[in-house]
Amino acid sequence: MNSMADMNTQKNIKTASTAEDSVQLILISIGSAFYAIDIMKIVEIIKYMPVTPVPRAPEFLEGVIDLRGDIIPVIDMRKRFEVPAGDAQDKLRIVIIKVIDKVAGLIVDGVKEVLRVPAKKVLPPPRIVQGIESEYLSSVVSDRGRIILVLNLDRILTTTERVQFKNLVFKNKKQETGGKE
Repeated sequence: MNSMADMNTQKNIKTASTAEDSVQLILISIGSAFYAIDIMKIVEIIKYMPVTPVPRAPEFLEGVIDLRGDIIPVIDMRKRFEVPAGDAQDKLRIVIIKVIDKVAGLIVDGVKEVLRVPAKKVLPPPRIVQGIESEYLSSVVSDRGRIILVLNLDRILTTTERVQFKNLVFKNKKQETGGKE
């Protein structure tokens, strides 16, 4: 028969292992759809600010911003996913991320919440979404009756676009690494 102390110890061990076996995601909106980004890929989230266009850039590369002295390229996720632009510009956010070992910004329609989900609930994308669009997905999560698609940030850009992205924007080591030499 377990004593109360033994049950508390088991409960504490279960809680500790649960925290270690979970994944934290940021839930974002792009158009009317919700997606998630692994919190470990996010540097910071800022309010939308004017973006300076870059000549001859790919259509989805909105331009660049000056973030505390660093020039950051900004990708419009609505254009990337071919979603019509909304008109609620005051709710737009720029999610600053690390992608292909570079710092970049993603324009999203909103940042909704932080999710902590058990790692066992993070599953590969089902076959029905496998195809050209699935290259942007790393996994799916079922949370409180909703299915959330987790973005694969390393695949948001094609190989050709990665070269264009790097050549159009990054001029020195400081810009490539987000200010860290």
